[in-house]
Amino acid sequence: MIKSKHGDTLIEVTIAIGIFSMIAIAVASVMSSGTSGSQMALETTLAREEIDAQAEALRFIHSSYASSKRYEDSKIEDYSQSTNPYRNIWGQIISLANTFSGEEGDDSLNNIKQFAPSTCDELYQSNADGGSPNSIFAQKAFILNLKQLSNPSKAVIKANPDENNVFVPTTTYPRLVFINNNPDQNSDNESLTATTQLNEVYQAAGIYIVGVQDSESTNISGTKAAGFYDFYIRTCWYGTDASRPSNISTVVRLYNPDVK
Repeated sequence: MIKSKHGDTLIEVTIAIGIFSMIAIAVASVMSSGTSGSQMALETTLAREEIDAQAEALRFIHSSYASSKRYEDSKIEDYSQSTNPYRNIWGQIISLANTFSGEEGDDSLNNIKQFAPSTCDELYQSNADGGSPNSIFAQKAFILNLKQLSNPSKAVIKANPDENNVFVPTTTYPRLVFINNNPDQNSDNESLTATTQLNEVYQAAGIYIVGVQDSESTNISGTKAAGFYDFYIRTCWYGTDASRPSNISTVVRLYNPDVK
């Protein structure tokens, strides 16, 4: 006599579905975590590349001025009268450096050194909006146009809340966004080709530089002068599905070529 085959019971089917669902959820969670980790690693790499580019631009301007300084008339004291474009640009940069008295109770320097914003948006609040001491406007932030480093009128872009500012927070990785210097071409997408020169900074998204002047040095004549300048290159952005901001930074110290 042939025995009949019994199917799986409802309980067995339910248990099998439950086990399969748990495995599927675990696999999906691992895949999602891996994707987010890879995305964050990519964003961090891109942010570091932007920081490194600004650091190299600072060093280039500094060394270009220092190396050609001996060819200029030593009596020229006004950067705007110099025939060396890098002297003018270096003058603009150090004019934005923050100075501190060093007196007890002055926390201004600590506000710059201790870079830990709770949100990226707070960095872009002007005084009219109740801006904090950590805002880019309070700290005289700037950025360098990497494609106009020899142009005194366009190399340094200052954070100015009273104008149509290019400094904006970002939800992707920090970067400079360039546009063409011909507004007619920018308004016509068909005119933008691979040969179009995108050399105007449209946005400095999530990246900026803050300078700090040395306040304790003196030169050989005994006159007090800045011996060096520290430039803090900083970024702030929100990674993929992140509720807290990501921020990385570096500092570049450049010695004053005008101190003997």
